[in-house]
Amino acid sequence: MTLNAIVVLVYLLSMIALGIYLSRYVKKEEDFNLAGRALNKWVIAGTVMATNVAAIYLVGPAGAAYKGGGVSVLLIAWTGNMIAAASALFFVPRLRRLRITTVSEFLETRYGLGLRLLPAALWIVYYALFSGNAMYTLSIVLAPVLKMQPENIIFIVTAGVIIYCFFSGLVAAAYSSVIQSFVMILGGLILLPLSLKAVGGLSGFVQKVPDSFFVFWKAGEVWPTWKDVIMFTLLGLPYWCTSQYMLQRCFAGRSVRDASKGLILAAILTGPLTLSYIIPGICGAILYSGQDALARGDAILPRLLVDVLPAGLGGLIIAALVAASNSTASALLNSLATLTEHDFYRRFVPGRSPRDYLWIGRMATLIGGLLGLNFAFNVERLGGIIQANFEIMSFFEPPIFVIVAAALFWPRTNTVGAASTIVGGVGFSGAVALMTYFDAKGLCPALTSRLSFLVMSAADRTIWAFPICAAVLIAGTWLGAWIRPPGPERRRLVSELLTRMRGVHPDFGSRAGWGGVVLAALSLLAFVGCALCEASLPKPANILIFLGLMMSFVLGCYLAVLMFVPDEKEGQEAEAGLVEASWTHKIVGSGWVWLGVYGLAAILVVVLYVM
Repeated sequence: MTLNAIVVLVYLLSMIALGIYLSRYVKKEEDFNLAGRALNKWVIAGTVMATNVAAIYLVGPAGAAYKGGGVSVLLIAWTGNMIAAASALFFVPRLRRLRITTVSEFLETRYGLGLRLLPAALWIVYYALFSGNAMYTLSIVLAPVLKMQPENIIFIVTAGVIIYCFFSGLVAAAYSSVIQSFVMILGGLILLPLSLKAVGGLSGFVQKVPDSFFVFWKAGEVWPTWKDVIMFTLLGLPYWCTSQYMLQRCFAGRSVRDASKGLILAAILTGPLTLSYIIPGICGAILYSGQDALARGDAILPRLLVDVLPAGLGGLIIAALVAASNSTASALLNSLATLTEHDFYRRFVPGRSPRDYLWIGRMATLIGGLLGLNFAFNVERLGGIIQANFEIMSFFEPPIFVIVAAALFWPRTNTVGAASTIVGGVGFSGAVALMTYFDAKGLCPALTSRLSFLVMSAADRTIWAFPICAAVLIAGTWLGAWIRPPGPERRRLVSELLTRMRGVHPDFGSRAGWGGVVLAALSLLAFVGCALCEASLPKPANILIFLGLMMSFVLGCYLAVLMFVPDEKEGQEAEAGLVEASWTHKIVGSGWVWLGVYGLAAILVVVLYVM
């Protein structure tokens, strides 16, 4: 067994052992689903970071960069970071104040039981499939180390992920994700300088890479094009603002402000990190120029680890990628288990013991993992890691985002409008997918010719889905108000719910808050302006320009928390739990530890590049 394989296997076994160890703090279903609502902002930042900047968004984008996409794939992460920061100001506080466990629980209060169960069921299916995508990513990363075919490794990694999640739920997922974030940071910032050295240093990199690799908003055939970037940005709205998968980490925050600050900290910390995995992907296009293309574009990072790095260091970075995919799969299965236990079993079988609810969550984890295993074998057929995820995400998320956003910000929306939006949105996506499939396979030519306007790419489908869902919501709400106007009791209930969500009034006297608002607004305007005038920006300095504007926008949102999310003490602080007294919390829940990790990473970048 090689040194790299030993490092990776030791890491995997250590993570499973940590999950089993942290299961001692899981005493009831709230511990399993929400870590006892006791996470501080640094733990939230770590778990969101590891869940979001996962191998699925490192390995896949690096492969796209290698195949000609270049830096454009960075916008997948950077536009997402900006949306996450905005969500932390306007979506997360409203939902966190309700002290709910699932977003669909809120939808029942707002729309009725049917509109709780249908989105929850769609999410359960989506998260099971998405977890399979993460398991496939793990197999791609481990294949060159274990000298096995990815298809065979899928069984091994699925078993490890299920065991890890089965015992400890969000408690382990949260605290181990912070540790995994540290490994990802150190791993990526080792790979970056050594990859640059392999292509002749920074100057050699700039000289050898075609200018097209430094263009963010691409047209033509190379994926991702400008339409794909818009699709990623639009899908970032449900991903960051209304998805149970991401918001569950914020619901576990010990206070409203911790939830908001933790999400924005994750956006700040992940911004520069994405460069350390995408730039090596572009380096691969130089190193392997003139050779046979890799059979899988997604395999470029594992190939670089074997060819560029010395034994041991490669194992460390592979462990980082394994950590990232493990975090994603764990988060997805935990969210799936929470939805199953809370929105279905508990809703219809109340009054059972905490142990019963806990075991329902664990059984849902097992079944969801097995469904993900089945999907993992179909990821490559759907176009690879990134394309497979966005194919399934664009099906479910647009209509759910529209009805949740309306429930939060539009008092007049009603059940008829929401139900019409779900049926119409999913129906539209299904019809487009079916007609596009028929057209590609040459099936039913008469039908596809008559309905040719429904033959479109995933990007076009997504771009059309959001305005169509919004229009259906407005029309359905108007129709519902005309058919069955809400009575006084219903109006009172909605008014009380919206009042609870708004919380205390914003602190418009905060100078730092106003400074943040101005900084975020100016940064956003400059970001849009640079996107429109990108042809005039110097290359590759445009990378640092877009990175700087994204970071300043997110920093402005962090300061604006002081205005939009005042410190709320009214029953929002969770009591200290057992896990907060543990050595795990003392290590990973401190901002000083984060500072030390980033300081060490910065030193490694300089030393490894100069040596």
